Amino acid sequence: MSLPHQGSVRKDRTPTKILRLRPINDEGRYIKAQTYLKGIPLKKIAADLGISSVAVHRVIHGKIRSARIEGEIARILGKASWNEVVLEARSEVQKKPVAVILREMEQRRKAREKEFFAGLAGAVGKARRGA
Repeated sequence: MSLPHQGSVRKDRTPTKILRLRPINDEGRYIKAQTYLKGIPLKKIAADLGISSVAVHRVIHGKIRSARIEGEIARILGKASWNEVVLEARSEVQKKPVAVILREMEQRRKAREKEFFAGLAGAVGKARRGA
């Protein structure tokens, strides 16, 4: 099973968009706790990057996005990508294996696509009948 951060390649060999996960609530607390367990508080991360600790806090809790901050936190935690950090946090918070979480994410994505295309088909059918 491929992770969302790995992306994939379409049949025409063009890469697909890479999904960047966003932590929510307790996942952010878990990530923050992990940085403290490594002995690196948020203020130290912020000082090393030359930014405010508020910015680091907001990224950790999913309020804003910053590839630079996400990358630094992933590096500190010994992960290859930010998605791995968020997936580990999600797995720990939800007490589910990562494979189950990825399967659920894929099921939600498919359900959203099905709903979108059903609505689109309905609008097209309505337009054809009205024309």
